[in-house]
This record gives sequence, C-alpha cells and structure tokens, in this order.
Amino acid sequence: MTKHSGRQRLKILTIILLCLFVAYVASYVALSRHGFAVSKAFGIEGGFYFFAPEDTDAWRRMNYGCVYFYYPLIVIDNWIGTGKPIACEPMWRLSAYSLPLFNLAEPNP
Repeated sequence: MTKHSGRQRLKILTIILLCLFVAYVASYVALSRHGFAVSKAFGIEGGFYFFAPEDTDAWRRMNYGCVYFYYPLIVIDNWIGTGKPIACEPMWRLSAYSLPLFNLAEPNP
C-alpha cells in the first residue's frame, strides 16, 4: 500500500461523508419546512410536526423518529432563529364526546 492510495481513499471517504452530510441537512430542511406548513394549516402556533398528526402508532414512530434523528439540526435551527420547537403530541380524546381533530385517516363519527 502506497501513500498515494491512502490519500485517494481519504479523499473518497471525505467526499462520501460530505455528500451524506449534505443529504442529511437538505432532508431536514425539506421535512421541517413542510412540517411548518402543516402545523400552520392546523393552526398550531409555536411548534411543528414532521408529518400531519394522526392518532396512530405509525405516525408516532415516523414523527418522533425524525425528532431523534434530526435533533442536532433542530437545536441549531432554533439557536440561529429560523426554526420552531417540536410540538407535543395532540391530546386525542379528552372526553367521550371529543372528536379527533387532527386525524385525517378516519372519518369523523
């Protein structure tokens, strides 16, 4: 193994890591700004969801999975003043007579 091949490997590794970092940041920007629009459409001020809220386990896994995955970028986004904090999960059924306001998948009873 020569020094030249070691430098080439380092250069390739650097390029791959840079591409992954750019994809990570770009996907956060796309998902979070879409989440800002969804939250605004639902009238949620002061927070956002990555996806339209639904009372399902799949939504919880997707939304909170994104929260954990993108948490460093969420902190930076809020620190520089361009982001919003993560909204808490809606209180789906406060009483027997309340409707699930945010569940788009099921028709209202």
